[in-house]
Amino acid sequence: MAGKRSDSGQGVAGRTVYGIGPVRELLRARSSSVSVLFVSDAAVGKRGRGPAGDVAAEAARIGIIVEAKPRAELDALVEKGARHQGLVAVAGEFEYADIDDVVDAAEGRGESSLLVALDGVQDPHNLGAIVRTAYLLGAHGVVVPRDRAARVTPVVTKSSAGATEHLPIAQVGNLVRALEDLKQRGVWVAGLAAGDGATPLWQFDATGPICIVLGAEGSGMRRLVARTCDFRLEIPMVGAGVGSFNVSVAGALVLGEVARQRAAAAGAGAGE
Repeated sequence: MAGKRSDSGQGVAGRTVYGIGPVRELLRARSSSVSVLFVSDAAVGKRGRGPAGDVAAEAARIGIIVEAKPRAELDALVEKGARHQGLVAVAGEFEYADIDDVVDAAEGRGESSLLVALDGVQDPHNLGAIVRTAYLLGAHGVVVPRDRAARVTPVVTKSSAGATEHLPIAQVGNLVRALEDLKQRGVWVAGLAAGDGATPLWQFDATGPICIVLGAEGSGMRRLVARTCDFRLEIPMVGAGVGSFNVSVAGALVLGEVARQRAAAAGAGAGE
């Protein structure tokens, strides 16, 4: 099965995206960036093809090189223990977005900007989960620091179920400066950090332009980042015996509340 002739085989250089969902979303969002798609020969050889074979067939239909390979060769293309589900795409480098473009796009649609900034989140699975939640709950983009933080990798893309291919992700050299720039554009910055002076999440008005800041696993936000925030939010907890929420779970709770408030506000506005 092939959409075009390939003379490069497994020597193709570039980032890898693997798994049925992530590869499908990559093809939908950035098909032009895919140089070759490797598919398990078992997936294309069996009757009815199955999900992996269906994705490979669609890739070939739109002109992407598709090559069938033994599963062992696909295993060698991904991280040890990764579940590629019989599909590995080789694409160009991930293209990070510009924060101003993200805000411009939201304003152009007449929407209040909603961004999620991560201060030192280093676990790629957490980053992927946060990107997936942010995409599903209507965020316009995610902001990550360039240093001492997870970047978009194949593991992140897989953990996000392919949401990295749809949601703009900006990488910045100085998070504090980036947050200050957002404030200059009228975006309120709210950091998630429990303690004296923090506002319970359910009492916070999240219907305006806002950037939610989530701190690193365990240590939370850095001091300078916390000082940059206009507001400090906390998620009220009943049980106290197991510490705080995992950062990706905390992000889901915050974004869920933001989505609830915005849907309610939109409904109220439509009824006027």
